Amino acid sequence: MSYFTGQAGGDWMKFHFWSGYAILTLVLFRIAWGFVGSTTARFSDFVRGPMACLAYLKSLLLGRRTFEIGHNPVGGAMVVLLLFAVLAQAATGLFSADTDMGTVSGPLANLIADKGVDRLTHFHHFWVNVLLVLIGLHVLAAIFYLVGKRQNLIGAMVTGRKRLDDVAPSGGAQPALTFASGRLAVSLLIVAAALVYFIVRMGG
Repeated sequence: MSYFTGQAGGDWMKFHFWSGYAILTLVLFRIAWGFVGSTTARFSDFVRGPMACLAYLKSLLLGRRTFEIGHNPVGGAMVVLLLFAVLAQAATGLFSADTDMGTVSGPLANLIADKGVDRLTHFHHFWVNVLLVLIGLHVLAAIFYLVGKRQNLIGAMVTGRKRLDDVAPSGGAQPALTFASGRLAVSLLIVAAALVYFIVRMGG
């Protein structure tokens, strides 16, 4: 929605801003959830460093069976990259302005110098293309696992469930999991929304 309303301009920019605020809220929530959420949602569970990523890619290329209850090392790296990429896009939008659309300005554009606004606007317009590439790679990876490895990661993303033979070798011990409460999730989402509200209000 953000992409299409931004391209449409005009009266659609109102929806573009609201969509941006919603995205920023969700990203802030997801970052917080990465520290206090359920086991497989925590950064400590899937951020494993470059050597682990290389070892995983080697296993993938050699056709070895891999077992992950959550994100594999490469998928975990992509999660972090996407989070910061989306955060950068949403944050720069707060400071952007576009004279081609009748001087449509982000809520914080009046807090910095015009040169800073120009630079952040240029970045905001350019970075959306980087985001589209990252999203495309993410989708292609999900399709590869579904078709090539017969692992339905898309279903797991939606339902939170994976087949047992995808997470542990036959006869192996099932990994231990802890689940954060729904109340905590709702509370964090409310805090994230309130933080975005106050950030937007800072521009007057």
